[in-house]
Amino acid sequence: MRGFHHRQSSWGVVLLGYTLVFGLLSACSSPAPKRQYALPKSLCGIKISGAALEPLLPPGKKISTQSTSAVGTSRCRLQVDGKLIFSSSIEQRDVDASARDVARFAFGVNPDDASTANGRFIYSKTGAVGRVECPNSTAAEANLWVTARVPDASSASDMRHFIEEYAAATAKSGACRRL
Repeated sequence: MRGFHHRQSSWGVVLLGYTLVFGLLSACSSPAPKRQYALPKSLCGIKISGAALEPLLPPGKKISTQSTSAVGTSRCRLQVDGKLIFSSSIEQRDVDASARDVARFAFGVNPDDASTANGRFIYSKTGAVGRVECPNSTAAEANLWVTARVPDASSASDMRHFIEEYAAATAKSGACRRL
């Protein structure tokens, strides 16, 4: 009888273990929230690929874009379901400004964050800055810089990929002619 009672309690432990594992697997397999909105094809007039923008944007139902300008700066903000989730800018800076100088005043990125070997881009998990290489630029007093920021951390490599593509797209836009 003693062996039977021992087997009964062993089966109880095994059954409890299976129940816990199945419960954990069920909880982990619930579907992740989905992005129900279409990715923007541009950021306030600057064409950008979905591949560069997608990793920085959260799931949600509706996306909206807001563009603002001031002297020397244009900003683009994206909201998902009414919450600010992404901000970018194109800024005119003095010709001798460095990426570290621009990063001092940008949100989400610091002058000591990771940078590219040429020093043109600085990036983190929440922000980035980059100098736009304007073709045939004749402006001797200014350079264009792009910035990006997300409130929730993404990956630094995704942010770097985005800011490099955004700087290249800005160079191809009419923004350089406005210098």
